[in-house]
Amino acid sequence: MDKLASDRLLEAAIKSNDIAAHHISSFEYFIEQGLQKIVDSESLIEPVIKPAGVTEFKIKLGKITVGRPDILESDSILRPITPMEARIRDLTYDAPMVLSVSYIADKKVKKEEDVPIGRIPIVVKSKFCNLSGLSPEELVKLKEDPNDPGGYFIINGTERIIITTEDLAPNNLLISKENQEGFLYSVKIFADADNIKVPHSIQLSNSNLLYITFGKLKKIPLVVLLKALGFTGETELVNKISKGDEDLENTIDINLVAFDVNSTKDALDYIGKSLHSIHSVETAETNIDSLLLPFLGRDPESRKLKGEYLMYAVSRLLSYSLDKKEVDKDHYSNKRLHAENYNLDMLFRFVFKQVLNDAKYNFERGIKKDKEPPPRYIFTSDQLTSRLKSSLATGQWVGGRVGITQHLDRRSFPSTVSHLRKVESLLTSNRENYKARDLHGTHFGRFCAVETPEGPKIGLTKNLALLAKISEETSDFAEIISKLKGYGVKTV
Repeated sequence: MDKLASDRLLEAAIKSNDIAAHHISSFEYFIEQGLQKIVDSESLIEPVIKPAGVTEFKIKLGKITVGRPDILESDSILRPITPMEARIRDLTYDAPMVLSVSYIADKKVKKEEDVPIGRIPIVVKSKFCNLSGLSPEELVKLKEDPNDPGGYFIINGTERIIITTEDLAPNNLLISKENQEGFLYSVKIFADADNIKVPHSIQLSNSNLLYITFGKLKKIPLVVLLKALGFTGETELVNKISKGDEDLENTIDINLVAFDVNSTKDALDYIGKSLHSIHSVETAETNIDSLLLPFLGRDPESRKLKGEYLMYAVSRLLSYSLDKKEVDKDHYSNKRLHAENYNLDMLFRFVFKQVLNDAKYNFERGIKKDKEPPPRYIFTSDQLTSRLKSSLATGQWVGGRVGITQHLDRRSFPSTVSHLRKVESLLTSNRENYKARDLHGTHFGRFCAVETPEGPKIGLTKNLALLAKISEETSDFAEIISKLKGYGVKTV
C-alpha cells in the first residue's frame, strides 16, 4: 500500500471515529433508557393519608420525557438556547423533564397530568442538544466551532466533563490466592443488579472446607447454602461440582461430612440462626432471595439458577487451587469503563427517591376532606434540578465520591482531546498497586502506552487510543441471548 493510500485510510478512520463518541452515546443511552428504568423501579407511591371514601389510593408514575435546552427570560418568554450563549451568560445548558403522574383510586384512574419535575444538564453535541444535525456553516453562524467534539456539560457557564472511570467487571469470577490467615484460595464476585450491589466471597480453607460470605451472612458453609437452595441430593452435588475429577470429589465429600445437614428446611434454619433471628427460616429465605447473586433474580423461582451458578463457581475455584493458578485481574476482559450513564444513573436514582418522599409528604399535607391536591402541587421542589447541577459543578457524588467531574482543559485542541479520552482507575493513588500500574498486553490498541501522569497517579490514569471505541450499552438482551445460543451456549 503506497503512503498516499495509507494516509487516506487513516484520515477516513479518524473522521469516522468521533473523539467524544463514548461520552455522547453513554449520555444518550441514559436519557433514552436509564431515566425510564429508574422511574419504573419507583413507579408507585402509596400515601398513608387517603381521600375520604377511598379504600385504596396510589400515585402512579408513567413516562418521563426530556425536552430541548431552553431559557425563560425575565419577560416570561421561553426560547431555545445555544451552548455559546450559556457560556457567555454564565448559564446552565439544561432541558426540562416532564413526568406523567396519575392518581388511582380503588383501581380506577381518577386524575392524570404531565408534571414538570426539574431540569437536567445536556451534553453538547448529543442528539438532545440544539446543535444536533447542524451543518458546519450553520454552526459558524451560531458562533460555534464546527470542529468542537462536544461530550461535555455547561454548568453556570463552565465546561465540565464526567471522567470515564475504570473498575473491575461486575458479576464475574475473580479467583486468587487468599491473604487471610487460615485460607488458601478465594473467588470474589462483585454482584451488581441495577441499584443493588453485593460483594460475594467464596473461600477455601487450609482444611479444604468451603465458606461463602455475602450481605450480613459471614462464612456460611457452602454446602449448607446449596442445600438451602434445594440441592439436597449429595450425589448430584458431587457430580455437578467435580465433573468426574477425583480430587474435587474428595473436597466436596469432606464438606458434606463436616456440615451434615439433611433437608432444605434444616439448612435454612442453620443460616437463619447464624443471624440470631427468631424466625430463622423466613429470615434466611429473605436474605437468599434479595442479596444472593441478585443479577440472577430476586425471587424464590431463581434459587435453582443461583445454586447452579454457585456450583460452577466452586468447581472453577477448586480447579484453579489445584493448578496453583489465579485470574488475571488486570486483563482488560475483567475490567469495565463507566461513563455518563453509570454515574448519572447513580446520582439521579438517589435524588429521585428524595423527590418522591417530598411528593408523598406534600400530598398528605395538602389533602382536604374529599379533595386531593393536583399532581403539579406535590412536585414543586427544585431539589432535582439543584442537586444535579451542584454535583456536576463540584464533582461531589453520592457515596462520598469526589472528582467525578472536572473542568474541561481548553489550553489547546490536543489538551481537550486528551482530557475527553482520559480514563481514571478507582484504585487509590497513595498505594503501590504495582501490577495495576503496569502496561498490560490487553492495553494494546486500546490505550496510549505513553500518556500517563508522573507521580502518584502514574499508570492509574490512562488515555484511550485515538481509534479505540467503547462498546455501547444496549437493552436488547433478547438478541444477545439468541446470538449466544447460536454460538452453542446452553441454558442451565
